[in-house]
Amino acid sequence: MDETVAEYIRTTVQKIPRNEIKTMLQKWGFLSEKQLQAINFHQIKDSIAGDIFQLCEEIPGDIKEAAVLDMIYTHAYAHKRTWKAYQLLTTAEKETVYFDVRDFKKKFKRKLRSALGNVTINFREYEDNAIWIRIAWGTPYREPNQYRASYVVYHSHTPYVFISLSQYRSNLPLLCQALVAASDSHDICAMELQGHCLNSLKDSVFKRSNQNIQTSYSEPLKERSVESESDSRLVQENRKTKEKIRRMNRQVFGDDPLPKLEYAQYKLQTMFKSDPKQDVLHQKEPFRCLVKFSSPDLLESVKSLAATSMVDAPLSPLLTSISHKPRNHFRIKEKTD
Repeated sequence: MDETVAEYIRTTVQKIPRNEIKTMLQKWGFLSEKQLQAINFHQIKDSIAGDIFQLCEEIPGDIKEAAVLDMIYTHAYAHKRTWKAYQLLTTAEKETVYFDVRDFKKKFKRKLRSALGNVTINFREYEDNAIWIRIAWGTPYREPNQYRASYVVYHSHTPYVFISLSQYRSNLPLLCQALVAASDSHDICAMELQGHCLNSLKDSVFKRSNQNIQTSYSEPLKERSVESESDSRLVQENRKTKEKIRRMNRQVFGDDPLPKLEYAQYKLQTMFKSDPKQDVLHQKEPFRCLVKFSSPDLLESVKSLAATSMVDAPLSPLLTSISHKPRNHFRIKEKTD
């Protein structure tokens, strides 16, 4: 194996927690069981990675084997990357056509390689109909950079795609063109939804959370008999108000676990209003500002605001509709005539 490929494998191994290295190497399947038994997995991680580097140098192989190990690691630690949701736009007739994964791979590789010669593309399929794609980008004069690979997760029976780009953001249009061509779609659009928790993004767009989103708070819901731990520590001045807030929260958020999102971003554009006679502003330019709410678990934090009486209920739809949309990037403008 080429020394640069073995070095990339060593770097990938160093990212894996020490107690999981052996398990991931077994999933990888490149090293034999006899070779794995010869490695002391109780030593420090650098020494383990060094032993694996020496073994890989002695075995024939190329970047494909190294890419598979990186995909196994990325699948297990998808939260280490930032993912953005996209939707493929297609006709109803095409959505019912049988999906041929071999044809998808062939079209995807053909589109990328015809536009960009130096590119490494690897596929890996999982049991939930998810096709993971790893793309290492190069240039006509430079080999692909394996340390800055981009990832795509495509669920073949849905129109949704999740993309995690590396530093090569200029290649996003080309990547989208390849996805459109491979899936026989006619366009692709960003969903303004992104975060680190890939499973939560999937839950949001697949509607798995089954949240009971309501626009009215008039319908009664059955009350829970057990109070939450936070309620027991609060002094309730008005029990009726407390029960009303609880009903509102349940109608807005439901009882199921909420998708995990780290932030919500709002871009506001508004005009300054003043008496025309005063002529306060000479230039009628709009005011623009960016508001960002962040938390390790934003939706659960928003849900707890009204429950703890920190803010008045009902909460603003700008916050409660994040998972319903689903999106966490918003643009707010004034209505024009």
